[in-house]
Amino acid sequence: MPALLTHGAGGDAFGAGLEALARGLAAAGHVVVRFNLPYREAGRASPPAAERSVPGYRAAYDDARARVDTRWGRGPGREEGSWAVGGKSYGGRVASMAVAGGMEAAALVFYGYPLHPPGRPESLRVDHWPAITAPCLFLQGSHDPFCDLELLRAHLPELGGPATLRVVEGGDHSLQVRGGKAPDGKPRTAGRVLADLAPGISEWLRSVVPGR
Repeated sequence: MPALLTHGAGGDAFGAGLEALARGLAAAGHVVVRFNLPYREAGRASPPAAERSVPGYRAAYDDARARVDTRWGRGPGREEGSWAVGGKSYGGRVASMAVAGGMEAAALVFYGYPLHPPGRPESLRVDHWPAITAPCLFLQGSHDPFCDLELLRAHLPELGGPATLRVVEGGDHSLQVRGGKAPDGKPRTAGRVLADLAPGISEWLRSVVPGR
């Protein structure tokens, strides 16, 4: 199954964690396309409201499908909805809003979904979740200020499709594990964590969409 991934609010498509995830999935046999959202391409550091980035995500999805189809003929991107979509933090949220708004996707992968702003757990970003029927995979750190895990677990049933949560113990919003938070006392970079997670993510993708 091909995958389309984008970055978080303050990053770009070449962030260490996102790159490690993409490389790991590619090594497992997936076509992976990374891209910058329009505000980043325009040189702006601060993102607009997430809904304003949805058209840019949809345009990137259409472009990625066209390029994959051109290269591989009737390959993995040909059938509508056969792609996994998602991204890091803000980018994953934008992808989820695009799917909730009707963009076809076979699965969603969230790398640090920003469930709420830090310190404001009452401001949940889940209103659109019931419209998402594709399987969702959440990769979340146990020390992520953007995601109270108990709140996340409580709201996962609101999704219109099945959800899987994989927690990185000691991980922050980027899934980096610092020595003081690591269960074994050994720090790990976001790139190392995502590289280690990639084979399991590949297995999940193949389990939720057999034959892809």
